[in-house]
Amino acid sequence: MIGPTEDRSGVQTHTQSSKLFGGEGMKNKILLVLVTLLLMTTTLFGMGSNENLSSLNKPISVVDSRGVEIQLEAYPTKIVSLSPNITETLFALGLADKVVGRTDYCDWPLEALEIESMGDLFSPSIEKIVASGADLVISGNFGQALILEAVEQGGVNIALFDEDQSMEGTYTLIEKVGQITGSSEKATSLLNEMKQTVDKVVASIDEKNRPTVYYVAGFGEWGDFSATGDTYINDILNIAGGINIASDALNWTFQQELLIQSDPDIIILPPNVGATFEQTKNEFTSHPVYSNLSAVKNNKVVSIEENILERQGPRSAKAVEQLASLFKSLM
Repeated sequence: MIGPTEDRSGVQTHTQSSKLFGGEGMKNKILLVLVTLLLMTTTLFGMGSNENLSSLNKPISVVDSRGVEIQLEAYPTKIVSLSPNITETLFALGLADKVVGRTDYCDWPLEALEIESMGDLFSPSIEKIVASGADLVISGNFGQALILEAVEQGGVNIALFDEDQSMEGTYTLIEKVGQITGSSEKATSLLNEMKQTVDKVVASIDEKNRPTVYYVAGFGEWGDFSATGDTYINDILNIAGGINIASDALNWTFQQELLIQSDPDIIILPPNVGATFEQTKNEFTSHPVYSNLSAVKNNKVVSIEENILERQGPRSAKAVEQLASLFKSLM
């Protein structure tokens, strides 16, 4: 039998338990759980941005085209581009605000012209590059060993992305730039768009009506030069539905006799440096060697924006699309 004191003690003990688990104690526990969930959610969502990824100090490692492993403590916040196609890629990946240096030839998009130039493609100023405070320099297919070494000796990380001269190489280049800059998701989205554009072009090609094509990289007294089989443009021409008559040649060199013998359906003629297309066309078509070509007689000597075709980067799929449209309109 429980006496009054024991009974009061039991009631008091029960009351304390009620307060701990059913009153203020329960509220405190719920509040603790909510705060924990909020912190977890904020962390997970925050990991999507470059800035938060950088704050995690997770090492970044990407192997460049030299086979050199580029290791960074965090994603770069100041980047110098030493190639026009790299500059275009950085802008396409939404990294314009991180580009602090370019070359004289990096002229697309137009906003790139507002960025300070480090000099020309072949002899940029190492002093300017170091003074820019860049934590990463990226060079493309114009990268020279001496320049790469000089930048490294200046204490700045430099990566070379000079991939295979093909559309597949273009995709790889964009993918690697995305990896080293913390923009892989954006790079994947861009690549998907490019591949869809190319696939659509390829599906529309009439295999029985492919025109023979010749790309003029140089002509006249200095010799005949074209996009040979070892060039990126060769792959673009073929994907767009053309048959490049210089695909069996190498090193941009093509014999004049072979041009006359092949007599291509279409001639793509970029403007000479400092000249308009019409000036260049008049010079080409009035030349005694080229004036008898069928493409000249049939007025199928045409042009396309040189940079969109020659730069291996985010506009390459557009180059394929424009060429395919051009070929169809002329056949």
